[in-house]
Amino acid sequence: MARPLIIAAALVLLSTTAAASQSLCAPRDDLVKRLWDRWQEAQVSLAMINDGRLLEIFASEAGSWTAIISDPNGRSCVASAGQEWTTFEFPKTPGKGA
Repeated sequence: MARPLIIAAALVLLSTTAAASQSLCAPRDDLVKRLWDRWQEAQVSLAMINDGRLLEIFASEAGSWTAIISDPNGRSCVASAGQEWTTFEFPKTPGKGA
């Protein structure tokens, strides 16, 4: 009997998450300004995704971070966010990372 309730709860959570993720998109410049104004997050890393989109990481000195994905048309969406961002130096020797 509990299983249908768990499935229903999961479906509600997924639909809520999908709706929330749609509202976390904006023109890149607006989103970047919001990240700075609200959390003092600045770009610390970026990478080109194989499909032509750009993955960017913004982080603050306080440790908060946000990952956004931007398309070539300038639309950006928040992919994830969290706390405790740490930056490591790139290893000089393979296998000698942090």
